[in-house]
Amino acid sequence: MRMPLGAETRVLIDLRATGLLRAMGHDPTLSASPEPVVLDVPDDGPLDVPVVVVFRVDRIEPPGELDRNDRERMCENLCSADVLDAARFPAVELRGHYAGSFDAGRLEGDLIVRGARHRLVFHVSILTHGTQRLARGAWEGRLTDLGIKPFRALMGALRLEDWIRLRLEATFDDHDLRRSHPS
Repeated sequence: MRMPLGAETRVLIDLRATGLLRAMGHDPTLSASPEPVVLDVPDDGPLDVPVVVVFRVDRIEPPGELDRNDRERMCENLCSADVLDAARFPAVELRGHYAGSFDAGRLEGDLIVRGARHRLVFHVSILTHGTQRLARGAWEGRLTDLGIKPFRALMGALRLEDWIRLRLEATFDDHDLRRSHPS
């Protein structure tokens, strides 16, 4: 069965600020919505579903509480050759497999950042609300594990720690699945 992911599907990118001016930088959370995704889900049995999710670098959203100028500067920095190099690598991709059930499982695969593959594992839980399902998973690591140099400004007074958490939130409407797989 083919299942499109809902419009609310996104990845949240948690970062930690450090340095003397940490109060100005706070701990930012960026967000990105993927290009449209359709999963091929079996009608029965355990799930082993290939997953390919593409996030455009130029569509990564900085925190909403920042003023317009700070948001624009953050977007420029993210797209720059020093960070995600959007000119050469316009997208970040997750290519993997989800194995488990309609309640929980594991998403394992490669996150492709700046053309390099990085192996990640997300433990996923799935909540059901009527015909809607929300799958959530998280991975924590270091920015340098992903080939990204932590941001520094003002001679190091404002900088990011070498830490990142990626949180996936995938939504989908499973009204067709509920007929054969009640919760």
